[in-house]
Amino acid sequence: MAKDKTEAFTVIDQSELDEIIAKHVAYKGGRSNGTRAILQHYDLSGLSFKNSDMSNADFTSSIMVETSFERCKLDYAVLYACDLRKANFSHASLVRADLRGACLRGAIMAGANLSEADLREGSYATYDPDKGLTFTSDSDVWKEGTGGVDMRGANLGSVKLSGAIAINSNFEDANLSKSTIIRGNLNGANLTGANLAGADLSQCELKNVNLRGANLTGTMMDFSNLDNVDLSGTLTDKPMGLTVGDLKIPLDEMIKSHQIWIKSQGEEGQRIDLSDHDLRNAPSLSGANLTMMVAERAVWYGHDLSNISLQAATLKGGDFRHCTFNNSDLRGTNFSKSTMVGTKFSKSRLEPLFFEGGRMLKTCFAGANLRYSDFTNAVLRDADFSDADLSFANFIGADITGADFSRAVMHDTKIRPLG
Repeated sequence: MAKDKTEAFTVIDQSELDEIIAKHVAYKGGRSNGTRAILQHYDLSGLSFKNSDMSNADFTSSIMVETSFERCKLDYAVLYACDLRKANFSHASLVRADLRGACLRGAIMAGANLSEADLREGSYATYDPDKGLTFTSDSDVWKEGTGGVDMRGANLGSVKLSGAIAINSNFEDANLSKSTIIRGNLNGANLTGANLAGADLSQCELKNVNLRGANLTGTMMDFSNLDNVDLSGTLTDKPMGLTVGDLKIPLDEMIKSHQIWIKSQGEEGQRIDLSDHDLRNAPSLSGANLTMMVAERAVWYGHDLSNISLQAATLKGGDFRHCTFNNSDLRGTNFSKSTMVGTKFSKSRLEPLFFEGGRMLKTCFAGANLRYSDFTNAVLRDADFSDADLSFANFIGADITGADFSRAVMHDTKIRPLG
């Protein structure tokens, strides 16, 4: 290891870092040759921890500008007062990590998990050749051109961001539920589609903030400065349309009547139609048989619909963000133009539904927003994904034989064909 006398930071190269990583991994595995990584006051700029397990490591007061932590495990790691400008944390896990006083300007955190991480206080670490490592809370530190933090799709549930400065940061589709952001500065932030349910944004600066389509259920904004904030399409405690309480007969009776309608091939009972209803507070329908149900433009946000039978259902234009359809039968269902960010379809059946005479009804996601959705190990033969947004979606292990992806947006989509 080389010591830079001028800057008084320990400087190492990638080969030396790889040795430290290997010893830390051995330490985590309880092996005798293992040593916990204590990297306090290091300059690790431009080096890579990609795919490493560095949980519980200590990086206190280190400089890691443009360092790669992509898919790195940093749970319970100490990143206190670190300079992490432009660092890449894509899909990294930072559960309960200590990021107090860390400078994250320009950092990439798309898909990262910062559940219960501590990012409190608005004082940021910056390195100056003459002054060394110093702290500042002045918003002028944002004028260096590095921009805000990119936390698109990140899991920040229960994160502590009190007093944090996140000017011009991108939290699009991020999970910030139950987070604490008291006295934070989010001016110019993009929170489009973010989940802020139960979050505390009291006394925050929210000038020129984009909250289009965000979930603000139970969100506190007491004494916050909301100036030129876009709140169009947000979900709040106020129902988005009719509710279960507005139904003429109880939902459970409607379901029984629908099942009779199915068994009698339409001669008895009545087909269920929940179009334009806000179903967020409806009882769980997991495992229900709702074949051929109609529910266009309905709001299902966050529902667990695992093991459900929904063959040939008409669900166009629905809000299924963060819903779970794992192990479900969805053959021939129409989800066209639905919003399905973060929805889970693992191990579900989404191939065509076949009828007598050779007629076939394909499962349709045409024009749907499926960013960050999970189709792992699902059967998707001949499914229609034309014009859909599949950015960051996961199709690993899925059968996509004959699926139509024409004109689909597939930025960072994970697809690995079977075989």
